[in-house]
Amino acid sequence: MKDNREYALVLEGGGTRGAYQVGVWKALKELKINVKAIAGASIGSINGALMLQNDINLMEKLYENIELKDIMELNGNFDENKDLFNIRNIRSLAIDFIENKGIANTPLKETINKYIDIDKIYNSNIDFGLITYSPKNKEPMKIFKRDIPKEEMVNYLLASSCFPIFKAQKIGDKEFMDGGLYDNIPINMLLEEGYKNIIVANISGIGFGKKMVKKDVYLKVISPKEDLGGIFEFNHEKIKNNIILGYLDTLRVFNKAQGHIFYFSSEEFNKMLEVFNLQTIYGLENSARIYKMNKYKLYNFNEFIEELYTKHENAKKEYETLKNAIHTKSIPSVKRNILKIFDGGLGICFATDIYMNQPVSKKISYLKKFLQEYFDSMDSLLELENYLLK
Repeated sequence: MKDNREYALVLEGGGTRGAYQVGVWKALKELKINVKAIAGASIGSINGALMLQNDINLMEKLYENIELKDIMELNGNFDENKDLFNIRNIRSLAIDFIENKGIANTPLKETINKYIDIDKIYNSNIDFGLITYSPKNKEPMKIFKRDIPKEEMVNYLLASSCFPIFKAQKIGDKEFMDGGLYDNIPINMLLEEGYKNIIVANISGIGFGKKMVKKDVYLKVISPKEDLGGIFEFNHEKIKNNIILGYLDTLRVFNKAQGHIFYFSSEEFNKMLEVFNLQTIYGLENSARIYKMNKYKLYNFNEFIEELYTKHENAKKEYETLKNAIHTKSIPSVKRNILKIFDGGLGICFATDIYMNQPVSKKISYLKKFLQEYFDSMDSLLELENYLLK
């Protein structure tokens, strides 16, 4: 059933985690969700401006190619596959910050000018607002495009996304910093405009939040179960996966995808329910997680159980090899092999082994406390094997 509500979309700030919101927007467009307004803080404001251009390919291109040098001016050596605030980068960042009395975000301005078409923002019938913060006055500025001069829009976007390590952004004779310093999830500015149905694209950014000023609100929160990485992490594989994750999580929130850990279309998930109960399905998904199956895709029923069964059969063979090695090698080697059982995802096989050999032993009840997820997976995989043997 189509959702015919008119929504306002809130985009939380959170640096390169904003890639998740690209996937959210892609799914909302695909589902034909009627978004009448967008408000964002920090990267959420930039994403909001991009969304008004109605070009999802451009958004994906930006994130899939973005590098640290496209955001800020830095002189030191940095590992871009690590978050900017990772221990490997923090020393160089601190030196640059102190020597230059703040980091210049001139490259970000150039990136905005490259990817954002100001005319399209103002020609869009979607309302758009952003939030920034005045450290001198200790006050936020919540503003919509109708009140932003066209020639100043880029400066307002820079002000909203002026992370505290950056030099303050000037608008006229005033200085502004990141909107997340006041409200990183600016729901209230949309409520004050009269919007009652709100979608929040939550990316667990660093910043402050405010309580909603109204209670009679229909709220849908789209948030990741997976770690999105650092707020300034330019690992492109992570960024691409975050786009996919935002897409899949949005499908799930609007009941077009199902699953506890993995993702299935509603139709395919119903096929699973015809064969297994919810507890067994959860155990199968947990097994797939342990066996490190790809979480960033939409599975169909047969594909999922066939891949999981193959992984499990391979794990059983590997486990038997390791078990034999444990009986014949030195103590250090035994320790390494035992660790491999769990680090390599073979704990399910270990749980099955001890259960089958001592199914009524009291030791099993003690072990289950420590290995519960493996025992849960074991039960579900036994159900899967029985199903496939029919």
